[in-house]
Amino acid sequence: MTYLCSEMDKFMKYANFFYTTVGFEAYATASRPPNDSLRNRIVFWGSLVNLAIVGIGETIYFYFAIRAGNLLEAVTVMSYIGFIIVGVSKIFFIMWKKPALSAMVQELEDLFPRGKVQEAQFHLEDYLRSCSRISFNYGLLYFVLIWTFNLYPIMELIVFEKWLKIRIVGKTLPYLMYAPWKSDDNLSYYPLLVSQNLAGYTSAAAQISTDLLLCSVATQVVMHFDHLARSMENHNLSGDWPADSRFISEMTVGVSPDMITKLFLYLVSSMSQVYLICHYGQMVADASFGLSVAVYNQSWSHADVRYQRALLLIIARAQKTRHLKATIFLDITRSTMTDLLQISYKFFALLRTMYVQ
Repeated sequence: MTYLCSEMDKFMKYANFFYTTVGFEAYATASRPPNDSLRNRIVFWGSLVNLAIVGIGETIYFYFAIRAGNLLEAVTVMSYIGFIIVGVSKIFFIMWKKPALSAMVQELEDLFPRGKVQEAQFHLEDYLRSCSRISFNYGLLYFVLIWTFNLYPIMELIVFEKWLKIRIVGKTLPYLMYAPWKSDDNLSYYPLLVSQNLAGYTSAAAQISTDLLLCSVATQVVMHFDHLARSMENHNLSGDWPADSRFISEMTVGVSPDMITKLFLYLVSSMSQVYLICHYGQMVADASFGLSVAVYNQSWSHADVRYQRALLLIIARAQKTRHLKATIFLDITRSTMTDLLQISYKFFALLRTMYVQ
């Protein structure tokens, strides 16, 4: 298990590194138990509180910039606020989905090739090398960019004012932020500088680590798909149904006849519910659009011009079809049923492929 954990960690090491720097743990498995240490909690919540304070200061600055009509500064600080929102959103989404993510990583561990023979069959070294190269270069690029941005005011001060002495730079902060006192002429400048640097890194690390985690998980999923494809392509069929069917059963999930019956009954009941909702959603859409057709079929040619103009408004409005909605994003019609079936089958095929290697 220690060997397996270390091999899995090679895929995840860069993502876990950036998570660790902000005191966060994205997942836990049997071979990687949770590490809820006091140090991690202090670093994590301290980083988030600091990030929130900087975000509030930037929001206040944005408000005053808008009031003053300074569009350039408003747009600039809005980009900083957006950077913080993206980082916080990613870290809280991972916190929310940590149980599901831990279960998924545990499944990847269960499927992970064991021993040199299986590693060679899966071409493990090739996928690990590709994942590590991309993760390292992406992490390094993002790391260099964020710290170049964070430390740029200090470099300006040292190079242009202190060393070359070609212009007065002054003590500036990397991010535009409201402070209730003047900080560039006293020692409070340095705590603000450190706070902003840490906030910028916290948001960047949250984004980098989440992206790299996706990269490492996706690489392993691709590895399993490719191994399955090679196994299917290179298998020599004998023409004997029992022998060939055993090979197929090894590549898919085995289910007993009793379980198939139960799952079929559950599938029928679930699909009936979905179809009923989609059917009535389609009826609402058809009835809504049918109003415009009914208005057009009216004997409007004998009506007053003002009446005809009023009908145009009704037709235009009725052509904006009304739908039953699942949240604000999804309209419920019979085509929704088709989309759900396609997505469900793709997801089932993915699970079936990953279940047994």
